[in-house]
Amino acid sequence: MKKNIAKYSLEFVVIIFGILISFFLEERRQNSIEMSRKNNTIKQLISVIQEDLKQIDRFIDLQSYSLSSCNLIFENLNNKSSISEDSVIYHLSSIGRGLRSFFPQEGIFNQLISSDLIKRINSEELKLNLFKLYNEDLKRHDTHAKEFDVYFLNFNYNLSVKFFLEDEWSWGNKPINIKSYKFNRKYYKSDDMYGDLIELKSSMISYIKELKELKKSYISLNKLCLKELN
Repeated sequence: MKKNIAKYSLEFVVIIFGILISFFLEERRQNSIEMSRKNNTIKQLISVIQEDLKQIDRFIDLQSYSLSSCNLIFENLNNKSSISEDSVIYHLSSIGRGLRSFFPQEGIFNQLISSDLIKRINSEELKLNLFKLYNEDLKRHDTHAKEFDVYFLNFNYNLSVKFFLEDEWSWGNKPINIKSYKFNRKYYKSDDMYGDLIELKSSMISYIKELKELKKSYISLNKLCLKELN
C-alpha cells in the first residue's frame, strides 16, 4: 500500500513537473515571438522616422525658400531693390507655396499601442519619448500647421483674384511654374499686401523653428530605437 502511494506520488510529481516545464517552455516561446514582433516593429519605426526626417528637411528647405522670397518682396516694396514684374509674381507664388505642411506617419506608433507591443520595450526613455512625440509634439504641430495654412490659403486666393495668377508647384528642378497672370500694381503696393506679408513671414519663421525642434525629437527617438535593438 505504501509502495503504491509512493509510486503514485512520484508519478504525480513527475506529471506536475512536466506540466510546469511545458508551461515554462511555452511562455518562453511566446515571449520570444513577442520580442521578435516588437523588434520588427521597432525596425519599421526606424524606417518611418528616417522617411519623416527627409520630409522635414524638404519642408525646412521649402519654407526657407519661401521666406527668402518674402524678404526679397519686402525689400522691393520698401524700395531697397528693383525687380521685374515677372520676378515679383514668381516670388509671390513662392511665398504662397509655403502652404504645404509636413504630414507625419503615425501608423507604426499606433500599431505599437494597439498590439500592446509598447509594453515589450525595455527602455522607459524610449517609451516616454514615443508618447511625447506622437501624443504631444505632433498634435501641437498639426494645430499650428492648420493655423498657418489659414493665412496661406487666404493669400493664395487673393493672388488668384487680384493678379489672375495661374501657377503650378512641384518638388522638381523647376518648383514654381507661372502659367499666366495680370499684374495689379495697386494691390501689390497696398497695405493689405504688406499686412499679409508680415503675417506670412511670422508664420514661416515660427514654422521653420517648429520643424527644427521636431527634427531634434526625431533624431533623438531614432537613436533610442537603435539602442533598443542593440
